[in-house]
Amino acid sequence: MVMQMERQYKRMGVEIPVTVTTVLESFDVSLVDLSEGGALVTGCAVPEGTRFQIEYMGQTLYAQCRWSEIDRMGIKFLFPLVDGPLHERLQVARAASLYDDAPGIGLAMAPLQGGRTMLGARTFGRRN
Repeated sequence: MVMQMERQYKRMGVEIPVTVTTVLESFDVSLVDLSEGGALVTGCAVPEGTRFQIEYMGQTLYAQCRWSEIDRMGIKFLFPLVDGPLHERLQVARAASLYDDAPGIGLAMAPLQGGRTMLGARTFGRRN
């Protein structure tokens, strides 16, 4: 019987280029999903348990590989992501997902199509 653990943080789909640096080498990779606790990295793989650092726009994060395959790996941050440029990108991804996942919010925030109002909304002085 396989037991699945509940993740503490919700992962968000992203595409963020970062640099992973181990004791021996450095790789240009992408984070393709991200949370405060970890990420999925594509573009390289290191052995399970390896500790390394991630560089993004002047921010350095420390992480550990939890599992790896040929060209991707799941990582856990040694300290939760709570500030800095990478955290800001995570917040932007979360805000964008609200727009995609909640039709009511999406309708309220959606740009007007062709300058026309939807659902009989008032135009406040504009004639459509």
